[in-house]
Amino acid sequence: MWKIAPLNLGTLDMTMATLISRFGVANDVGRIVPSPLIAWLLTNLEDGRHILVDAGPGPEAERLSAEHNPVSIREDQLLTAALSVHGLKPEDIDTAILTHLHWDHAIGMLYVPNARIYLQKREFLYAVAPLRADHKFYEVCYKDRLPYFLRYYNRLILVDGDTKADEGVALVPLPGHTAGSQGVLVDTPEGKFLLPGDIVNTSENLETGIPGGVFNNTADVWASMEKIQQMIEKEGVTVLPAHDSNVFRKEGRLMSP
Repeated sequence: MWKIAPLNLGTLDMTMATLISRFGVANDVGRIVPSPLIAWLLTNLEDGRHILVDAGPGPEAERLSAEHNPVSIREDQLLTAALSVHGLKPEDIDTAILTHLHWDHAIGMLYVPNARIYLQKREFLYAVAPLRADHKFYEVCYKDRLPYFLRYYNRLILVDGDTKADEGVALVPLPGHTAGSQGVLVDTPEGKFLLPGDIVNTSENLETGIPGGVFNNTADVWASMEKIQQMIEKEGVTVLPAHDSNVFRKEGRLMSP
């Protein structure tokens, strides 16, 4: 059994159209919504081991704001500070999982130097040669620097499909937002929780059944949303959205501050 704690690693300005794939003038698609950048710390309740799920964008808010969307990161939202609340340093983490390789989830793994990182093989293969429209998401468009994920290539554990990462921690393919997106299914004393990555940005995605507005493949993203809905209805899984501030207060008995 595991405990799940969300780590607030900054704020990213997104448009409403990014958060939910619901278009049309009436839906105010251009409204800017400040959204949290969230990683997840799993703690084994029996032996105290830890797994980090995603790692945020790293500390370079000024550069990221210039090259992507506006980002703000306070000192207490740096990964080092967020982990210190739990008595940990980045060097203490030896196992990590990436839901996908987009910059706002994966650059931070550069600062977790000792972790082996679980990633879907399909995600890696796409990231090294993505469609041009996706170049900036993976930062493969710059001639003067290596893409961040190649700088920790030697620490990646590439998996293919459903995989057991640890006892009570399962990797579940959820392609669509990216080619190789995956969710993390976690056994807790309160039941099974799914960390779905950016296919579910906010609770509104779940309430409406409409995925986020950034996706790699339309058929995949809708199939993955249906898969998540089946997990909720048939297995009683609780889903924790990837960019929703409610996760810091919704499950108080489960989440740490």
